[in-house]
Amino acid sequence: MDLSPRAARRVLLALLALSVVVRLPHIGLPPIGVHSWRQSDTAAIARNYQEHGYRFETPQVDWGGAGPGYVESEFPLYPYSAALAYGVIGMHEAIPRALSVLGYLAGACALYAFVTAIAGVGVALWSTAFFLFLPLNLYYSRAIMPEAWMIAASVGGVHFFYRWTQTSRARDLIFSGVLVALAALLKLPALYLALPLAYLAWLRDRAAWWRKPALWAYAALVLAAAAAWYFHAHELAIRPGGVSFGIWGYGSDKWGNWGLAASPPFWNAVLFRSLAERWLTWAGFPLFLFGLFLPRRTDAERVFDIWLLAIVLYFVIVARGNFVHEYYQFPFLPAGVVYMGKAFARMRAFPLRGVILGASLAGIVLLSWARYTEYLSKEDPARSSEMHVAAEIRQHTEPSDLVIAADGGNPALLYLSHRKGWVADRSPVEEDVERMRRDGARYLAGTGPSPTTAIPGQGNTHEIVHDSFGYLVSLSPE
Repeated sequence: MDLSPRAARRVLLALLALSVVVRLPHIGLPPIGVHSWRQSDTAAIARNYQEHGYRFETPQVDWGGAGPGYVESEFPLYPYSAALAYGVIGMHEAIPRALSVLGYLAGACALYAFVTAIAGVGVALWSTAFFLFLPLNLYYSRAIMPEAWMIAASVGGVHFFYRWTQTSRARDLIFSGVLVALAALLKLPALYLALPLAYLAWLRDRAAWWRKPALWAYAALVLAAAAAWYFHAHELAIRPGGVSFGIWGYGSDKWGNWGLAASPPFWNAVLFRSLAERWLTWAGFPLFLFGLFLPRRTDAERVFDIWLLAIVLYFVIVARGNFVHEYYQFPFLPAGVVYMGKAFARMRAFPLRGVILGASLAGIVLLSWARYTEYLSKEDPARSSEMHVAAEIRQHTEPSDLVIAADGGNPALLYLSHRKGWVADRSPVEEDVERMRRDGARYLAGTGPSPTTAIPGQGNTHEIVHDSFGYLVSLSPE
């Protein structure tokens, strides 16, 4: 693709503008549908900041029971930014969604600049197009989650580090350090960026790179920032009434599950069911493999190989998180799309090149649109059980009433009803319900059938609502 810099920028601007348009559907909806639990927690932290005084150091969720709900979480810059905007223009879910989109656009610009410097304009434009329009990118980059900001900070940090290796300007190294530190604060596993950064440092200074005081200061900045926040976050979890997102659940939660990482079902789920089918689409995955085996034209181009290796190590370390949650593979995209971009930009002498690329591009577009619209269809408020039950909770309870949301641990009911309380399994244990009632729970609600066998003291409770969407039960005498 032989374009002048000016023409390339016009194409990039067109891609960015179109990417905003396709992210506008449902931009103002509350968090329902795919991964509503993660979005509801983030949205709740933002709303609680606005309602409880903007104390950055104490993020709060809605499921802290009778306590304040201070939560051990990632660095809450994203929900705090949304809360600041709420204070100016009011509480609208379009604000955090728009912040996600803006962050992702910044990441796309950084990716374009970085890939252009390493592999040329043609590869950069194709890579950025896939970065913007592959199906799960479309969905999660407008979700109420900090992932889009983490991706942008990661790409920007690597880009500025590469610029420093070329210019030796201190400001480039400082910008990189701040962005990489932010990426690790937003999502601690982003420390995998150490591998591609170390490779770029080695390209610059070879064996002497590790003796550079500036690089030691850089590493100290990143690690100190992450250590300071996550130590503080852990203190929130262990104080009375504190709760946690399970950040440090080694071997029992998201990471440290070595047996799972060594099993064939894990790799089938991550590589094929998630990356090949959902993230890249079956039409894009063969192009990724083709690009993976194209020759590298420069040593610098191998940074994407090192980046990809770092992601594989991240998959192994955070095995259960990647096995259960597809959005955990989001960090694969900045490096992964470059191989697809190289396949499109460099498949010159391949037989039937135009037919293959045209068919592949058509398949990617169709499969991406099908997946994206499927995910959007699950955000239909009229079909949302959570929206319906939450409306009943708001109608039949007072704002101060504590509610048990028995919806598989999903806090969406609490967020959508603007209530505090507890989250529980869909079929909660009677002893747990009784314990929460003694702690102040007034109502039990959930989607699906009512778990009447789990409701203690049947003579002292009564069912308020029970329909095809869900139920609401009072845990107090009539």
